Amino acid sequence: MSGEASQEFRISGGENIDICNEEDGVLLFTVNEVQEDAWRESRSMKAVIVNTFQEFLAAFPENDLAEFINEYDPERICFNMKIYRSTSYYDGISVAFTIKVNGGMYSMCCTDQMQICFKSGDSPARIDGNTSNMIFYQKIFCQGDPDVFSFESSLKKGYYLALIQENGRHKLGLKQSQDDVDTSRAFDIHMKNGS
Repeated sequence: MSGEASQEFRISGGENIDICNEEDGVLLFTVNEVQEDAWRESRSMKAVIVNTFQEFLAAFPENDLAEFINEYDPERICFNMKIYRSTSYYDGISVAFTIKVNGGMYSMCCTDQMQICFKSGDSPARIDGNTSNMIFYQKIFCQGDPDVFSFESSLKKGYYLALIQENGRHKLGLKQSQDDVDTSRAFDIHMKNGS
């Protein structure tokens, strides 16, 4: 290195990168601490989720069940879709779903057994780590229709929220993606006023 004194510069807007030095035309960065992976709630909106059969997704947290129904029941079908910002890059928008039923707040979660369940309470403003049973990645289902989405689990990569037919009923579960045009994992999101 040359005998010239190095210059110090402060970088604005970066919490983790504090100072850089210039020596012989090369910038050297000093990183104070590494930021851990986490999601932080950014905003939320009221949403009604509809499948390809034009059925509404309804929450029955008392039975740990999410099921598609034909009738419009505002208390059971009006979800709060929370959008989270992440410290890591993911393919899609990080979202979580909560709903208020019979005066109680519930968060929709997935289990390791590919089931959907409801946990009592609101989703947290901050979720640490890079996997969560509450976070799903909202993605455009088909480039030809930007209003239809799929939701990939952050807990189980490659598994999506999907319509599961069981005993003549349409339930919500997790399904591994085998086909890009599997309409069982295609959902239309209708935004509601008052979000």
